[in-house]
Amino acid sequence: MIGLSSDRKRWGFGPAFFLILFLPVLVCAGELNFFGQFRLQAISEPEPVNGMLGNWGDEFESGKRQWIDARTELGVRYGSGLEVSLFARALADLRFNEEAARFYGRVKRDEALMPGEQIPVKVSAHGFTGDGLRIGYRVREGGWDVALGGSLFKADYLLEGDLWGEMLAKTPEDFSFEASIDYVYYEDLIFGREDTSRPEGVGWSGDLVLAWQAHDHLRFEFAAEDLFARIRWTDVPATRTLEPVSLDRRIQDSKQAPVGLWAEGTIDRYYQDIDPRYRLSLDWNADAWHGSLRGQYQFGYGYAGVGGGYRFANGFAVTGLFWPEYDQFGIEAKSGNWRGTLVLDQFDWNEVQAMSVGIAYGY
Repeated sequence: MIGLSSDRKRWGFGPAFFLILFLPVLVCAGELNFFGQFRLQAISEPEPVNGMLGNWGDEFESGKRQWIDARTELGVRYGSGLEVSLFARALADLRFNEEAARFYGRVKRDEALMPGEQIPVKVSAHGFTGDGLRIGYRVREGGWDVALGGSLFKADYLLEGDLWGEMLAKTPEDFSFEASIDYVYYEDLIFGREDTSRPEGVGWSGDLVLAWQAHDHLRFEFAAEDLFARIRWTDVPATRTLEPVSLDRRIQDSKQAPVGLWAEGTIDRYYQDIDPRYRLSLDWNADAWHGSLRGQYQFGYGYAGVGGGYRFANGFAVTGLFWPEYDQFGIEAKSGNWRGTLVLDQFDWNEVQAMSVGIAYGY
């Protein structure tokens, strides 16, 4: 076992300190506008979102992924140029094979198993939270609107790694589960390790928006987030199995430790890469009516949606949205500088498996 180092503090000034430094410059420069947003997207293929946040796995049916992406931001903009903002964000991405999800759900619900059934298991996890400072610049020229930004943030709640192995049904009521594990964490959720320091992270990322107003009736927009994004962690707890360990007792009783051999240690420096996310939109309008095609790619897969709506004489616009990948229906409303979005696959919160909620001002 690698010895643990003592806790160290490296983040002397919070992001708000740097925003305070920029405010006098922006105020003296001239026109100052505020902007802000809150957005939350969540997908849980094998079970409802509230199960993912609560009793994880109890309602597993089938599916390959669960993820949450949330961000809150508040900032100031000088004219249409320099932008400075504070933000907080959270990201969790869990991927697994469908056979494992179905079998795990049956185990959690105490359903009868088929003796001799062998299920391969492959799971990968990726997550963190962060808060920090973003600086950007926006240029409008002709029909083009270009925005570039860079972010620096303090990160917490690290979780990243892989689990792979096999589940075997021995009787209708009993099973075995042997797996290899290699992961880093802020808290050891599998082996229950207690003698750990809290990892500290500093992350950075870039973002880009390209919009083109082809003519009065057609607009194209491309947005990318977490470009060249990475987090540098220090004093990172890590565990790796030396041979496949038995996890069946751990699943049946969370107080039971896995059975087998593993190594625990602390990594002085660890880099966590963040996958970029991309969004596309093509908007067409004819007088008061408008239509939209939208696409999104993140966490290793993409999906598309369509929309259409109406703009009233007072400027209030409403758009109905449909994302067929998850049978999501929703609405987007705009009035002045305000925009709100609500997209769901179910109206009953206890059944929702795909959702997108957002409110923004000045975007």
